[in-house]
Amino acid sequence: MEYREFSGKYYIRLDKGDEILASLTEVCEREDIKVAQINGIGGCQKAIVGVFDTDKKEYDREEVNAMLELVSLDGNITRYEGKPYIHAHATFAYRGESGKAAILSGHLLEAVIGLTGEIVLTPADGAITRRYIDELGIRVWDFSK
Repeated sequence: MEYREFSGKYYIRLDKGDEILASLTEVCEREDIKVAQINGIGGCQKAIVGVFDTDKKEYDREEVNAMLELVSLDGNITRYEGKPYIHAHATFAYRGESGKAAILSGHLLEAVIGLTGEIVLTPADGAITRRYIDELGIRVWDFSK
């Protein structure tokens, strides 16, 4: 991974084998980023996404290990218990079992770069923390602090 800051934005190049969420966390810790927007594209070799099951209060996970085009990465970075918290959704295109194009999309749980990743992280002044809502089973933005 390499990155540069231009006009307050961080342009991040991820390399083969880099995990997206871990890399973003590393940049946020190094640069003390407390709130930001993220978007990106790239080529991955593995992706795990989830769709939240409101009854079980957990993600139904789907994993694909293949060449995947990261068509869209969109999300935000806040803080939870003092650490970077990345909430991102992603859409991937790949060749399914039939050989035809397939889509994998949802809440990003893990993605490993297979070619390269190009991510723009746009910090904002201030900080947003999260708090856990037990009845929902999720962490939401907390503006009380």
